[in-house]
Amino acid sequence: MMITIENLPDEVDRALRERAAAENKSLDAAAIDALARGLGVERPITKQKRDLSFLAQGPPLEPEVLRALQEQRRIDPELWQ
Repeated sequence: MMITIENLPDEVDRALRERAAAENKSLDAAAIDALARGLGVERPITKQKRDLSFLAQGPPLEPEVLRALQEQRRIDPELWQ
């Protein structure tokens, strides 16, 4: 549903924009949260999605491990003749 609020006082506009920026939310989300709090309405908690892509790469390897892996990957030309 869309609602337009006219004649919003400057201090309310400023406070809402500051709250949105501080909570890293859109202006709409911050306004809905503020209205819900002011009216005593509970909103369902939405979970933020987390970027876990760094886990797919695994932890950084120690230099000794990297050297061992390079040695294992070395091709012995005499074995391939």
